Amino acid sequence: MKHYPLNEKQFLADLRGLLQIKSVNGGCGPVTDEAPLGKGVYDALEYMLALGRKFGFRTKNLDGYCGWIEMGEGSRLVGIIAHVDTVPVEEDGWLAPPFDGTVIDGRLYGRGACDDKGPAMTALYAMKAVADSGLTPGKRVRLILGGDEEAGDWRCMARYRKTEEAPDCAFTPDSEYPVTYAEKGILHVHIYRALDEGVKPLSISCPNAYNVVPAHAEAEVDGVRYEAAGKASHAMAPHLGVNALVKLCDELRAKGVDHPFLRLMENAGPEKFGVAFSDEPSGRLTVNPSIAKVDARSAELKCDIRVPVTFTDAQVVDALAKAVAPFGFSVENEFFQPPLYVEKDSPLVATLQAVYKECTGRDDPPASTGGGTYARAFKNAVAFGALFPGEEVTYHKTNENWALESIWKNYQILSNAIEAL
Repeated sequence: MKHYPLNEKQFLADLRGLLQIKSVNGGCGPVTDEAPLGKGVYDALEYMLALGRKFGFRTKNLDGYCGWIEMGEGSRLVGIIAHVDTVPVEEDGWLAPPFDGTVIDGRLYGRGACDDKGPAMTALYAMKAVADSGLTPGKRVRLILGGDEEAGDWRCMARYRKTEEAPDCAFTPDSEYPVTYAEKGILHVHIYRALDEGVKPLSISCPNAYNVVPAHAEAEVDGVRYEAAGKASHAMAPHLGVNALVKLCDELRAKGVDHPFLRLMENAGPEKFGVAFSDEPSGRLTVNPSIAKVDARSAELKCDIRVPVTFTDAQVVDALAKAVAPFGFSVENEFFQPPLYVEKDSPLVATLQAVYKECTGRDDPPASTGGGTYARAFKNAVAFGALFPGEEVTYHKTNENWALESIWKNYQILSNAIEAL
């Protein structure tokens, strides 16, 4: 492991300046032709690009959607993917102002501290470290900065792909260590049917988000109201939560209520839905019954399905359609985000894993996940950092923070990764 010097005081000053820009996705000031994602996102992009120019790097602003900062020479391109937009803030409960960048007991507090302004700044300083070391890279290194990651639409990356060069390999420090080499496909399906007058009246409401295990659901039948409470968790790991919709339907069936939707829900799992697919790189398919609405006219269920990387959305939808047809339901594919899969023994994964082991002394194997990261923006890209195994995950939460010790470790890892790649 090569040790790269760092002016920690200057780094924190630059990062604090970035954290003080309110670049909340969908709520950061006027939207204009110059700033299509809001003035705050535009200002954050320009802040980073200006710093890149100060460090002697080439930069480009892509119509306010994203930007890039580049160093080195050569025909091949290494990409580092980060974003400068953040999720909203609930002001109550913060130990320090959320848009200030205050250090308390060795931890930097602020919205975006670890997701993803802190890692973006760390990557930029790592590029500077390699450039200042006198190393002449055989490839160009480009920090690609998006402004629309948190909404999930990734208009920033769509704009980048219109005119800009795709990296030959890339990583994003917007997840966890070690390398995440496989991410399941994310499929949203709408299962629905019309109801006729002969069906027993039943009302069910579960107005949830697709990617969350529902924590509350309610129903009414024969003038009696029912409610069920569960435990929310991310849809990428539904077994970590308790699905309130499933509990509610189980209770209604136990009460003797018969309804097409309840028969459907009795089968709402990978096995009975006929989609118990699995593969070696990414594991088993998961189903999260997320959203439900039943009234006198229709019944509908929306599910978040995480698809193993060697299967297609068409395979899942076709199998699902056959399974629900006997209950009178049809299936619509509402959204599919293709999986990410880079072979574990690929040069990209092997190189980053070797850097991680050398810098930390840890031998954690590369991982797969049901979640989705910014690495999906490009081919031959993986997630790499910025949180270490066992480190507290505070992104999207009140009191988002990043330990200074973790920042300094990340700086060394990213610097060594840039040199190695």
